[in-house]
This record gives sequence, C-alpha cells and structure tokens, in this order.
Amino acid sequence: MKPLDQSVLEYVAAYPGAGKEDIRRNAAPASSPSTIWRSLKRLVDEGHLEVSGRGRATAYSLAGAGVVRNHLKTPYNRRLPTVYRKDFIDRYVPNRSFYLYENDRRILHEAGKPVMPVQAGTYAQRILERLLIDLSWASSRMEGNTYNILETEQLVRFGQEASGKTRKEAVMILNHKKAIEYVVGHLAGIAINRLDLCSIHALLSDGLLIDPVMSGRLRRMPVGIFHSSYSPLDDPITVEAEFNILVEKAAMIDDPFEQSFFLLVHIPYLQAFDDINKRTSRIASNIPLLKADLAPMSFHTMDDAAYLDGLTGIYELNNVSLFRETYIDAYLASSANYRTFRAEVESPDKSALVYRDFVHEAIRRSVLEWRGLRKDLIRAMAIEAGIPEADLNQVLDYVDREFRGLHEGNAIRYRLRAEELAGIRVDNVSSTTDSV
Repeated sequence: MKPLDQSVLEYVAAYPGAGKEDIRRNAAPASSPSTIWRSLKRLVDEGHLEVSGRGRATAYSLAGAGVVRNHLKTPYNRRLPTVYRKDFIDRYVPNRSFYLYENDRRILHEAGKPVMPVQAGTYAQRILERLLIDLSWASSRMEGNTYNILETEQLVRFGQEASGKTRKEAVMILNHKKAIEYVVGHLAGIAINRLDLCSIHALLSDGLLIDPVMSGRLRRMPVGIFHSSYSPLDDPITVEAEFNILVEKAAMIDDPFEQSFFLLVHIPYLQAFDDINKRTSRIASNIPLLKADLAPMSFHTMDDAAYLDGLTGIYELNNVSLFRETYIDAYLASSANYRTFRAEVESPDKSALVYRDFVHEAIRRSVLEWRGLRKDLIRAMAIEAGIPEADLNQVLDYVDREFRGLHEGNAIRYRLRAEELAGIRVDNVSSTTDSV
C-alpha cells in the first residue's frame, strides 16, 4: 500500500465520516486535491473505504465489519465463487502497510504489558502452566472439541482423559500442549520461518491427518473451505511460492501485534497445509507476543462465530475488518488474565531458605534491642553463627532488604507486633512505621 493511502486510512480510522478536503488538509497537506481524490477512489475500489453522501456532503469511513456482516447475510451457496487472490499479500508491505491501525496497536501494547516488572525473556515461562491449559482448551474448542476447561486441565496436567470423549479429542488437546511447550521452550531461538511453522504444524497434526507423511509438509492436493464460496490454490508449486512470500513478509514485520495478526490472516487464507491451518496460525501468532514479553493471545475469550465470520470476510472479500475487531476484543479480555502472575518466586534467595532462622533472629533483635538496623552487630552475629564467608555479604544484604520492607502487614513473620515497629531507625535515620 502506498504511504499516502496508508496516511489517509489512518486519518479516516481516527475521524470516521471525514470529507475529502478535511482528509487532504490533515492527512496529506502537501498533496493536491486531485492526488487525494485518486487515493480515495483507489481505497474505495479496493474495499478499504466506504463513501456516503454527495457533493460537499461526501464522507468517507472505513469499510468496516458491517461490510462483512452484510456480505454474510447471503447464504454461502448463493455467494459468488472466489479464488485465491495473489495481490492480497503482494500489496502488503511490511512496516508500511498495517492491518491494525496505529491506535489499535497502542491499545494492544498497553493491555499486553505485565503489571509487575519481569526479567526479559522469562515472562513466557512464568505463565506457561496457565497458557498450556487456556490455549489448548480454547484452540481445540474452536475446532469443535467438547472437552470443557476443567477436563482439559486434568488431561494437560495429569494425562487423565475425560469419560465419554473420543480419543481424537484428547490427542488434539495434547498436541496443542506439545506445540505450546515447543514454542516456549525454544523461545530465544524460535522465529517466523518455514522450519518453525512446519514444526508447529507437525506437532499439532501428529496422529490426526489421513496421510501422516503430510504432517509438517506443505499441501500438495486441493482443499475446500467448509461453508464458504472460497477456493484456495490447488497447485502445489504455487502454494509453496506463496508460503515463502508469506514467511518472508511476516518475518520482516516489526510490531509484534501486527505480526501476530498477519499470521492469523494469511496462514488460513493460503491453506498452506492439508489441514490444521487455523490451529497452526493460532499457536504461531503467539510467537511474536511471547518474544516481546507481552501477554499471549489465549483465544479463551474469543467469539468463535465472529472468528469464523471474520475469516470468511478474509477468504471471500480480503476484508480484515471483522477479524480485526474480533481479535482486538478477544485480546483485551484475554490479556487481563496474564498481566499479573504468581508473586511466588521461582528460585528463592538462598538466604531465605538456608539462613531463614538467622534472618528472623537478626530482624527481631534489630527491632526489639537495637531499634534500628546495626549492620556491624548483624555482621558479628553472622560470624558467631558460623555463616561462611562466601555467603556472608549475601545474607547481610538480604537482612537489609527485609528490614527496610517491614510494615504492619508482615511483622507477624518475625513474631513482632505492629506497635513494636514505631520509631525504629535504619542506620541511625529515623523511620516511621509506614516508611520503614
């Protein structure tokens, strides 16, 4: 998409119903009226904008989800047949074209940031257990799997299959578990490339394809789309060529949400594999989010009908509007469950475990006897207690942090009463109960 067209789209997204002159003045003040007119006409012709009114009352709005919903009112067997359009991906220029508008991306980034600071690269491991259950259940549910989330948890955590369910349903969920573990376990080195996408498909499709050889391989046979007038490519050479373009463009996208959404759009649109394309796109779409230490898209809150309708809009109209709306709504709801995580540390400080009794006694004496933190006396205590020289400074630092963190709510840990904290001092500097 041309930079001018993108600027016009961004402005109309922020100011729906804007007129031509308003758009020219604010989105592209250096452009002539005729240049703006050609841009608007091009965007209308390509289905990006809708136009209403006449003359000076002419107004432009995004060709939004309503266009897709109106299209879907016609039964699929009465809609005009459509085929794969190569220009859909060809006109997308990474970091210049955007399916998610700037304001959308800003909102998503804000929603996806963890509430508590997290060491770079560790966030995915912290949330893995919850993600395994949520994403395995939700993605399987979207394929018609009848396991509920409690049954999924029993299966994922303990390998316990639910009674009255098919073996295929259990395998589908367990395959999701393996694929998610693969992504998180290899997060530092995983990328949006052919090998990793095929590996994800191989894990998700294990035992579920008619021809097991096609697990992790690109499609070689024609496929159809259930309840859609869309017919994907049927030439394996072209499928491979388009998949290479898909991977190359996806890998170039800088914004993690745009990259995530791009994968969700184009892997199903191409139907790169014999089956299990949507599942592959859902797992792959989490790679950029997790690598950026953002909350994942669990699909836990996804509206399944809107998801399928949005994909149909992509298949038949190349219109991402309804799919974008569904993605944003689901992510904002899903991310709230992952912005906070267990406060319990994964690897407690050695001082908190090995020297627990010493630390507690040092804190008690600091409050009750010395009425402040006397590092010289605590060091003498530590030497007398036989704490090795190699651990000494770490223990003293830990006592310092614990003392400075004392307050009414945690005094009980040291068998202290709240009133005993009043007026204590840290290195001869007076502290109130609130600030100690």
